Amino acid sequence: MCYPVAMEEEIEKLEMKVSYLESQCDELNSVVIDQEKSIAILEKRIEIMERRIADLIEVTGEARPNRRPPHY
Repeated sequence: MCYPVAMEEEIEKLEMKVSYLESQCDELNSVVIDQEKSIAILEKRIEIMERRIADLIEVTGEARPNRRPPHY
């Protein structure tokens, strides 16, 4: 199919834009995947810390085992 030169240039510009957007989409997807992994790790750490705090409270009977005695 033969298009006028101006139309071919416009099609080429659109193809370049689509190519750029596809590349950006892939890059953003990679970032989201990495962030998802980081969030999962952080959630696991929070879960572990919450269990440790609950164990401390159970053992000491206090929510703040390192607080200063009342005479300070």
